[in-house]
Amino acid sequence: INAEYMGEEEEEEEEKQPEKPGIDYDELDPDNGFKKIDWKIWQAYNDAVLSKPEDERDDTDEWADTFAQENNIDKNRILTALKLGIYAGSRDDFHQRTGEGKTIYSNGDTYEGQFWEGKKNGKGKYVYKSQGMSEVDKLLSELKKTKTNDESMDEYIERAMKTASIGEEIVKAVLEYGYYPCYNGDYINNLRHGKGVMKNKDGSVYKGDWKDNKRHGDGIYYYLNGDNFSGQWEEGLKHGYGCYTFNESKVQYVGIWEKGIFKEGQWVMSDGHIYEGKFDSKNRPCDPKGAIKFGSLNMVQQGEYKKGKWSPTNVLYSFEEYEKAIAPIPSEEANTQPV
Repeated sequence: INAEYMGEEEEEEEEKQPEKPGIDYDELDPDNGFKKIDWKIWQAYNDAVLSKPEDERDDTDEWADTFAQENNIDKNRILTALKLGIYAGSRDDFHQRTGEGKTIYSNGDTYEGQFWEGKKNGKGKYVYKSQGMSEVDKLLSELKKTKTNDESMDEYIERAMKTASIGEEIVKAVLEYGYYPCYNGDYINNLRHGKGVMKNKDGSVYKGDWKDNKRHGDGIYYYLNGDNFSGQWEEGLKHGYGCYTFNESKVQYVGIWEKGIFKEGQWVMSDGHIYEGKFDSKNRPCDPKGAIKFGSLNMVQQGEYKKGKWSPTNVLYSFEEYEKAIAPIPSEEANTQPV
């Protein structure tokens, strides 16, 4: 299951606009660090436009005209704030966002962290407010209101898991990162790159390596139902060695994955038996030379699955006999000892 890609607002270089006289455009709000005029613009725009359903929103240009006239604010300043969002933090000599800062983008998304030359670079947290809360997040938001002081956090987590039928890591991610989709981690040139945690739009969670905005390297993906995949990723897909664990049955697929598909390895069954071999695109055994290890008997049997049923091709071996049977025969060259 691949989480939907979530784009981020692009950073743009800001230009100084001529301002109307009589207004201190550089005065800061001591409570939040934003410029007072920008904060005023943003709050008004959020209340009048963004808070409404998309099909009921006022035209942005018309709203800016009205707000400028009513508040004697330069319209260019308003449009710049709506296009680039508002920013509080340090800048370089060229007026670019550089160092620690926070911004609210025109779609309502927020970012707080490190910048370099106008782009997200370093560590930071991006919250996708524009994506809204998932159904799971909405449920957990209401459920949290019912927590009493007498209920421990562990007890609350257990109750939330049962109520919402979700995995433990999903509840913990909400408690740590909030109710909206978000990314908390490393950036290079506005791209998720390095180590980071993504709380996805559907509520699922990925913790691990990133490259150019995609899961790439080692990481763990936690699905809503409690399933998880721990292993290697490439270009956003499971690729390399990894283990998928089904939460309810504890069944596992352990082995080699290629572009999101399990290709070869072990199917660890709920009764402890282990099938070893190759798999098709639907995760079904398809190896005519497969084998099942019966752990409770310390025995192995070769065969293949035909129409979903195990069809053995030989008698049972002990583990030791099987390992000898499949071990490669040493070559004559390998046995030659130097004189």
